[in-house]
Amino acid sequence: MKTPIIAGLLLCAAGPAFAQNFDGPPAYGDVNWSPGDRPTGVVVLAAGAMPAYWMDGGCSGYISPAPSARLLLGEAGDVSIAAGSDEDLTLVVRGPDGEVTCNDDGAGDFNPGIALTDAPAGAYEIWVGTYAAGVGHPTTVLHIGESFNTENPFVVRPDPALRADQSVRLNAGFDDDPRRFDVRAGGEAALDGLGEQCPGFAGAAPNLALDYQAGDYELYFLMESDADGVIAVRTPSGEMVCNDDQLGLDPGVNIAAPESGRYQVWTGLLGDRRRVVDGVLTVSEIGFAGMDRRLNLAAPARFGDQSLSSGFVPDPVVVPVEAGGPIDVNAAVSDGVIATGFCTGYVSSAPTVELTYEAGSLPLYIAARSDADLTLAVNGPDGAWHCDDDSGGGFNPEIDFTEPQSGVYDIYLGTFSEFGGDTASAELFISELEGVPAGPQLDLALPAVFGDHSLSAGFLPDPYEIEVQAGGRLRADDAGAGSDMAFCAGNVTQAPSVELTWNGDGGPLFIYAVSDQDNTLAVNLPDGGWVCDDDGGEGFNAAIALQSAPSGVYDIYVGLFSGSNQAPAVLNISEIEGPSDDWDAGFGE
Repeated sequence: MKTPIIAGLLLCAAGPAFAQNFDGPPAYGDVNWSPGDRPTGVVVLAAGAMPAYWMDGGCSGYISPAPSARLLLGEAGDVSIAAGSDEDLTLVVRGPDGEVTCNDDGAGDFNPGIALTDAPAGAYEIWVGTYAAGVGHPTTVLHIGESFNTENPFVVRPDPALRADQSVRLNAGFDDDPRRFDVRAGGEAALDGLGEQCPGFAGAAPNLALDYQAGDYELYFLMESDADGVIAVRTPSGEMVCNDDQLGLDPGVNIAAPESGRYQVWTGLLGDRRRVVDGVLTVSEIGFAGMDRRLNLAAPARFGDQSLSSGFVPDPVVVPVEAGGPIDVNAAVSDGVIATGFCTGYVSSAPTVELTYEAGSLPLYIAARSDADLTLAVNGPDGAWHCDDDSGGGFNPEIDFTEPQSGVYDIYLGTFSEFGGDTASAELFISELEGVPAGPQLDLALPAVFGDHSLSAGFLPDPYEIEVQAGGRLRADDAGAGSDMAFCAGNVTQAPSVELTWNGDGGPLFIYAVSDQDNTLAVNLPDGGWVCDDDGGEGFNAAIALQSAPSGVYDIYVGLFSGSNQAPAVLNISEIEGPSDDWDAGFGE
């Protein structure tokens, strides 16, 4: 491939710039030019890390400390300075008298240009930068002449005329679905050259050319990698379809009614141009990556059907279910009508439960409870979707139909996670009286899991240490811990971790936990009140300081901030010190 030649183009070797201010030798050398000379130019790498407004408040973009080049203007006269790129550039010029001139898009499009009239002879320092930070270092040509020139033979653009890295012919109903192709995602070509809606960077040539004989199936393209990918698909009719995050950070394109002909596919990356990573491109007629990710409302409900009429008993109806699945509910319902809420989480293809309901004058509540973070999506009798994540308290979802319709409610119970596939045991509630019913409550009367302990003022050794297991299956705030004045975070056991009988003299008492995990404390005081803490100690450790601790029984719960697992911890009780010398006690009582 031949590279166009620009008249008078100077290719100069770059020198490093170590200046801490906007000074120093030009990175790409000097350019000698006078009015009347042929236009000339110098190849430079644009960009830098320093905001241009540090040089002058009227400048925009990012530049390097040292100038890109220096124009040695031999005679006074008019001079035009410009640069061209597919990246949005900025230009800064400092004249012989120290005056700074800046420009962003003066030469047209995103190309900067500065025209100096009757410029005196002398040295002009020129910085070529990028308007945005973190876009790499695009190769550009700094043009100097009597009019603006933005030609740049180094711009790499995606080119449908180039031969694809790989090619394949497929007919509708093809075997071995999905077809997988190893690709190199990313590159220097800005995909917005194919269409304004296409973000990211890829190679100039398509990664795949698919010659497809269409039939009755949809067509799915998905690119999987360890990076934040993008995909651009050019259809046989020339339409561009692009995507960023279809499944997590993996981009995908669905052609609902594909036409026969050639599909060209570019796989790219968001972020720095020139970066390239390994990826896998899949082509399927079943779904993204060969999995049918549609919701099938006609499929039998996984945990059965419920037929209820207004006034039903018992109320609530409780259905043990398994929540979750592989399908991103947000993507699956994106073409439908969303009546309430935001649809999120992962579900199965078939409904979790199908409810046939004859409405009356009462509201209808559909809710769920679990140790896991649940989501809820309900397709109502009118075909609209109703969704929820945490309205039922904690991580429990709840949807309230104040004026329910008679008909079929397809109920999907999902799990909230970064990627699909996780499942969790849960209870689904259908009620006309309430949403999520109260779950198991803390029971202060139960024997403490790690025993009863009695201490009196002046005890030794101090601190008094008790080895415990932090955490449990109950959310402290949902299970009765706390009050309007004290919010209690974390998951705990139903019984106290430790019961402390304290015989004090009204002095201070410090209670704190130490663990490798993010722990919490909830303490029921002798007067029945609660005091709680999450990260009051060092790091993620909980700590409580009681300034005037009354004598009596303290029921102490040592929890974990998230999850229903348990972890080893040491509960410390002290009269003289908190978890560290520099701890801010912030006395709780």
